[in-house]
Amino acid sequence: MKAQYVELIDAVATLGSLAAAAKVLGKSQPAITKALKKIEGDLGVVLFHRVPSGIVPTLEGQTVIDRCRRIQSDLQKLSEDVAQSRGQYVGMISVVVSPLAALKIIPPVLRRFQNRFPGIELNITGGHAPKAFHALRSGEADFVIGPAPDGQPKAGLHVEPLLTTSVTFLAGQQSYLKDLSKPQDLLNARWAVIGPSSRRPLFQDFFRLHGLQGPDPVIRSDSILSILSVLEQSDIVCSFPSLIVDEVRERWSVTALPVDLSMLTVDIALTWTKERLLTPAALAFADIVREEGRNCAPQTGMGIT
Repeated sequence: MKAQYVELIDAVATLGSLAAAAKVLGKSQPAITKALKKIEGDLGVVLFHRVPSGIVPTLEGQTVIDRCRRIQSDLQKLSEDVAQSRGQYVGMISVVVSPLAALKIIPPVLRRFQNRFPGIELNITGGHAPKAFHALRSGEADFVIGPAPDGQPKAGLHVEPLLTTSVTFLAGQQSYLKDLSKPQDLLNARWAVIGPSSRRPLFQDFFRLHGLQGPDPVIRSDSILSILSVLEQSDIVCSFPSLIVDEVRERWSVTALPVDLSMLTVDIALTWTKERLLTPAALAFADIVREEGRNCAPQTGMGIT
């Protein structure tokens, strides 16, 4: 593998077209096609399937693409590291955040970091496991601030706990569910989950702890705004970190169910890959995140009473 091949694979995968990749790289399409065939021959695998709309990665190809993107990211970070060691604070830090981190931790972090490093671009996106941790491993993100990974998703990651929050069930203020408190009464409720289908519904742990089989969610969304809009206008229930409930209730017509959820907690962590050497600016960013995480950590239990 040569450096230009890494760039070529990344461009083809990102653009989904040989013609588009050729244009961006300043080469002819036949040259891109020839180079791609050589790469596939050298590696002994087919990297892309040709489809009417363009090209899509094969299973083996996605593995190669992820590694190439990581190499591209590492080369960029190398340049930033050298520049920052000379006092030239330029570059970018990419962070994936959960709703709690977006509301409670990130605002003061951004103010402090940008005052100190105005030349560093901060790229903040929302995301949930497992995609958030895939972004770390592929080099697309430098940090994830959100629920700590557990089990196999934790492999190869450095996980630093920031705080622990309890959980609150929210429903619309006009919902018939708003006064329910017993697990048996909530079994027939319709539930929403913030995050993808691969994310385990936390509310099911509540039922499991009471010896019940919890229902499956009827709605899943990566958008907290979409979930809150649904809660306002329907009889749907969703679990939220207790630390952001006050902010949510100030802006949305939702209310906390009077349910004892002291047994449910979520650990919020700062996570990055063990393979990545952090730039000076990234190390400073991590320090500020630690401080602000401690500042917003609950002093006492935050269960609904």
